[in-house]
Amino acid sequence: MSKSPFKFLDSYTKEDRDIFFGRDREIEEMYQKVFESKMLLVYGISGTGKTSIINCGLANKFEDSDWLPISIRRGTNINDSLNQGIAKLSLTPVRKKQTIDQQLQSLYLDHFKPIYIIVDQFEELFIFGDKEEREEFIQTVKRIVESEVQCRFIFSIREEYLAGVTEFENTIPDFLSNRMRIEKMTWTNAKKVIEEPCRAYNIEVEEGLTDIILGKLSPESSDVELTYLQVLLDRLFRIAVKKSEENPVFTKESFSQIGDVSDLLGSFLEEQISQLDDPDSGLVILKSFVSIKGTKKQIAEEEIIDYSRTFG
Repeated sequence: MSKSPFKFLDSYTKEDRDIFFGRDREIEEMYQKVFESKMLLVYGISGTGKTSIINCGLANKFEDSDWLPISIRRGTNINDSLNQGIAKLSLTPVRKKQTIDQQLQSLYLDHFKPIYIIVDQFEELFIFGDKEEREEFIQTVKRIVESEVQCRFIFSIREEYLAGVTEFENTIPDFLSNRMRIEKMTWTNAKKVIEEPCRAYNIEVEEGLTDIILGKLSPESSDVELTYLQVLLDRLFRIAVKKSEENPVFTKESFSQIGDVSDLLGSFLEEQISQLDDPDSGLVILKSFVSIKGTKKQIAEEEIIDYSRTFG
């Protein structure tokens, strides 16, 4: 077995996805809420798994014939990103004079599937966007919501930026009426995240190891950081397959080899950078994707080059 069941979850097939979640209740709630309005606002603190729950958990609830997602980030301008997302999926070429709802209606007729516009990292609009960009997008959302097009919005945002959404409420009064908060994962559900993939991939887990892992990750809390858990499990998997690819086993001994779990992400990043042909340049390029507020940002290639030049 060479493919890790714990790495890059979004890339797994539709049939695989449901074994990676201990969040059945939240996925079911989101599935119900997405039909209550043409807009759903999903919020929570960073690292709670909002994006994965939408792209894997929610997507897995739909039949292929009922789900046509347009996933967008702000990029350099959210309005341009939306237009590009529509054009990318359109079979009929988009005409210049078409309004946004006409473009979406054409896209619907191309595929005969309900359209779901997923706006990920929605906070980027409030961090980087100016008033003109926000106002244009607000009017676009309003036009689509009020149209007869089979199209719904799902906005994913870090909860500390929820105050910015009031700008949308002034034009779309019920913008916040359909919303859902994603909580951190509990120990009970985290156990499923560990044990169910292992069971599905015939990976043996030494008795008592699951509780030891969760105790180390969250010694003073009943919540679990998903990113740390994913990296830890992937590392355990690689140790196990080195010993036996046919019959991998997660043991307490292999867990002890991982070292200090508090530095899991740091060591994981260093490991990935070290595998690059030019680690120093790779690190500089990675830093260019971090905003002054510590959030992820999308920038153009020219901006990356300019940023990198400041470091020589």
